[in-house]
Amino acid sequence: MITGIDKLLGTSTDRSRPLLCLEINPPRGTDVNVVLDRYAGLRGVDFANVTDSALAKMKLSGLVFGALFKQRYGIEPVVNVACRDRNVIALQADLLGAWALGVRSIVALTGDAVTVGDLPDAKGVFEVNSIGLLNIISTLNGGKDLAGGELRGKTDFVPGIVVNPNARNRDAEIRRLSRKREAGGVYSLSQPVFDAEQAVAFFESAASVGVDNFVGLLPCKTAKAFEAIAKIPGIKVPETLLEKVRSVSEADVAKLSMDVACEIAERVKPYVRGFHVISGGSPLLAVDLCNRLADWIRK
Repeated sequence: MITGIDKLLGTSTDRSRPLLCLEINPPRGTDVNVVLDRYAGLRGVDFANVTDSALAKMKLSGLVFGALFKQRYGIEPVVNVACRDRNVIALQADLLGAWALGVRSIVALTGDAVTVGDLPDAKGVFEVNSIGLLNIISTLNGGKDLAGGELRGKTDFVPGIVVNPNARNRDAEIRRLSRKREAGGVYSLSQPVFDAEQAVAFFESAASVGVDNFVGLLPCKTAKAFEAIAKIPGIKVPETLLEKVRSVSEADVAKLSMDVACEIAERVKPYVRGFHVISGGSPLLAVDLCNRLADWIRK
């Protein structure tokens, strides 16, 4: 039986093999090739997680870019959709359009506050949250719109969700994950983790929810990037790691970061379905990490 995110691959897969997902960010403009071309050397990736104007900073439509990425590379996109920017009419319209373009999975997000973005005076919509969006996806998958009308061609999305293993209250975060599962989420992409012990404890506890969890791994190129990440609410970078970063030369920070990410991947592997490599400000470094993880997975 094909279940969970394996449905996107079209065949039942060996669940002992971790799956690999790479986050990609659409361009700020219409030149899609400038972003698409950087992934020409990518190998072993099962999915691409396409962001939706992350951090409330405007980018080209993730739904459209995900379809273009799939056309170019044949890799399934799992596309973020934020409730921040759309009312329920627009959410339904965009989801139907995404299905028509070949997008088969949506990651339901409430969305970052507009105040953190480049247009802080813009008005956020937030008519529904991520669970409300999951309910919309379920309705469309059932062949109806929210008004009860029959669709001429229904969707069959595989719904994704997000989770934060860095949450101070682990039990509360797992309860939120469970509620999202009950609303239809079948896999989760996590925020980046830098603490292997914390990640193992969280995902071991979260396994009972029944979601295919993907642990977030974020490679950093510079010490400055590490320091900036450590200040983001909801992300925890151990002080011991920051001390290691400060102790090496700037040229060695990227290697240290890659080694840490691979160590976390090895430690967490028994408790997750796969790895979610987050691009951050270093998309080429993320590609390098994906290739390194792909080679390790194939051994």
